Amino acid sequence: MAGLLCRIQVSRETDVATTAYMNRDTRPLPPDRRTYGPWQFVGLWVVTGSFNIGGWTTGSSLIALGLNVWQAMLTVIVGHCIVGLICVLAGGPGAKWHIGFSILQKASWGMRGALFPLVQRIMLSFIWYSTQVYWGGQCVRTFISSMAPSFNRLDTPLAHGTMTVADLIGFIIFSLLCLPLIYIRPEKYHIPFAIAACTVIPTVLILLIWCVVMARGAGPMLNDITSTAGVEQARGSHLGWMLALGVCTNIGGISTHIFSQSDFTRFARRPRDQLMSQIIFVPLNTIVVAFIGIVCTSCAAQLFPKTQGTLVWEPYRFLDSLQTHYNDSAGARASVFFASLAFIFAQFGIAVAENALSNGIDMSALFPRYINLRRGGKFLTVMGGYGVFLGSMTGVMFADYYLVRACRLKLTHLYEATSKSIYWYSEGVNWRAAASWVIGTFTLLPGFVQRVQDPKVERAASELCIPSKEE
Repeated sequence: MAGLLCRIQVSRETDVATTAYMNRDTRPLPPDRRTYGPWQFVGLWVVTGSFNIGGWTTGSSLIALGLNVWQAMLTVIVGHCIVGLICVLAGGPGAKWHIGFSILQKASWGMRGALFPLVQRIMLSFIWYSTQVYWGGQCVRTFISSMAPSFNRLDTPLAHGTMTVADLIGFIIFSLLCLPLIYIRPEKYHIPFAIAACTVIPTVLILLIWCVVMARGAGPMLNDITSTAGVEQARGSHLGWMLALGVCTNIGGISTHIFSQSDFTRFARRPRDQLMSQIIFVPLNTIVVAFIGIVCTSCAAQLFPKTQGTLVWEPYRFLDSLQTHYNDSAGARASVFFASLAFIFAQFGIAVAENALSNGIDMSALFPRYINLRRGGKFLTVMGGYGVFLGSMTGVMFADYYLVRACRLKLTHLYEATSKSIYWYSEGVNWRAAASWVIGTFTLLPGFVQRVQDPKVERAASELCIPSKEE
């Protein structure tokens, strides 16, 4: 066993020591690796936060709550304005001290206690990575079918009918294509972000223009969700709670990105470089894409009668319907080819950068001698499936850094795994952080249990869970 552990250790760098608490990916970044300016952060959020399949389908979960289009858009605006402010706060430590999420947690939880939020963050991203790769695989399937329409005939059901052979092939191809991207150093990610942004933004806008022109308007759903979406309009006090849930759904849907903002802002050239780009473009991008997704879905209900009343929320299903509607014509296939390729680029960004990058760094902090960023990313590509609350952990992080420490850290002590470190606390664990997390989470448990198992729970306790809801 000792020989095996020795073989899989990360190769030692000449410019930094690899210890039990530090390697090249977890130490404070030197100036030559700080490559993100304001526009690089804009590109980051274009790809990982909005102009992707998740951003396009934002309206689906909101309209399912019984909100009409304008109420849904109100929750998007309010929710993502809050997200923009929270992202700046969450990214502040990384932008100032150039350390990642995993190292920052040691200040709040202690040198050993930090393993708890670190493991939770890693486990939560497994399922997000799996989701993004599945969506990317669907785009690959659509991309292949635009060149060879017969590819969709590989429709033998798998996994109890949840996917087909064509879906599986697309999933495998996209997963394999993600692997080489892990070898790009994160300080160079602004280059693929720029490529993805330059392809997916025009694609989304062209789809919007085409839909509005062909449907001669924004479609029927903007005026009547009941007949179009088959959802009863929420009214009265129920509407108020659904609006609150809609706002929290928008925040919860991007909570993992918020929680680990320091993994990105640590690459900032200057602390202020993340400020305006996130405050302005985080809400703006998502508001635009969410509305475009709703309008295109509404138009699709009118333009593609073969969908048989089923709303086409996902862009890859929209492209499938477009190609089918025009009987696999050359023009339709060419349009689907380029549009699906743009969404593939966007999914690469969100799958690899947002999930594999963050968790590669987090796993580096767990096992610096054996897992660097690339190995962590590789491990992530074969894992999937775990979700937890992050709200209370984010509260602990904010309170500790901004209120208790007034934005001051002693960096050398964050890498000192002995009682000499001021972050050692009691046997390496800060019990105050643990107690705060338990108290913050405990009040939400009744509502959370009801949403999972639907037992008899007091209504007030159930509604307490709304501010913590994640989608």
